[in-house]
Amino acid sequence: MKNPLITIIIPVYKVEQYLEKCVDSVINQDYPDLEIFLVDDGSPDQCGEICESYAKKDSRIKVIHKKNGGLSDARNVAIDVASGEYITFVDSDDYVSDDYVSTLYGLIKKNDCKISASGFIKFGEDDELKNNNKVIEEYVFSPDNAIKEMFYQKKFDTSAWAKLYHRSLFSDGIRYPVGLLYEDLATTYKLFRKSDKIAFSTKESYFYLIRSTSIEGAPFSQKKIDSTMEIITQLESDFDNTPQFNRPLSSRILNFSFHILLSMPFDNENRLFLINKIKSYRSTVIKDKEAKIKSRIICLLSYFGINNVTRILKIIK
Repeated sequence: MKNPLITIIIPVYKVEQYLEKCVDSVINQDYPDLEIFLVDDGSPDQCGEICESYAKKDSRIKVIHKKNGGLSDARNVAIDVASGEYITFVDSDDYVSDDYVSTLYGLIKKNDCKISASGFIKFGEDDELKNNNKVIEEYVFSPDNAIKEMFYQKKFDTSAWAKLYHRSLFSDGIRYPVGLLYEDLATTYKLFRKSDKIAFSTKESYFYLIRSTSIEGAPFSQKKIDSTMEIITQLESDFDNTPQFNRPLSSRILNFSFHILLSMPFDNENRLFLINKIKSYRSTVIKDKEAKIKSRIICLLSYFGINNVTRILKIIK
């Protein structure tokens, strides 16, 4: 039987120094039946030209040039026109192993499921990556257990990348929220809920670059807290009356709140929103043996003053 077509979506914006390494890693996959979208999201540098040069060399590559609308909008535009039976995402400053796609598709084929995920490695721009000879393990989760695993940030997190999705999961209008940061946290659980099961391999096939100029590494902006407040409110609403998610959701919201607090000025008027969230969830997290030990310790320390804890964490960071 012929392999199914798999769509790889790569949003592109102000990454000209990283783009070639990313695209090279994608076109060199050992799984050949690919449709590759390079979505030039109005990038002001040479990214658009680089994308076009790759399209001339590889017929699997399709370039979309669009007005800047953010990461979510770039992904959504490609999802709308994707022809692949499966869809995966790669950020344009990251890169993947040559068996990234075959690893993810192999999991889906082996376990007859609609979503698969693989391990990943985070690295800095000055880091030297070494071969990792860990024993590879595989797991299959029900949707509920996969969401719990994700909210506890254990085997995998909410990132869109390092996962392969059957395109039918996007058929009911599930798209990434345009205008929001942290869009994956607001979306991945919706896709998990629609899947029958989720397969995961510890094989580290995705390489995630941590850089200061990325959205995550950029200095605090009001958009960060606005997005955070909206996503937390959405999560609380979507998981209302689902007691099985009470503890993992508490852990995820609390960690998310602390993460944003660390980048916020102490005089920002929205600090109180996050502080109140931490106060409302910390008791649950402290009692939860499934929560990360670090999270439980931070919650205990927060009783001596949340601002004091954030000052300490900033120094440690």
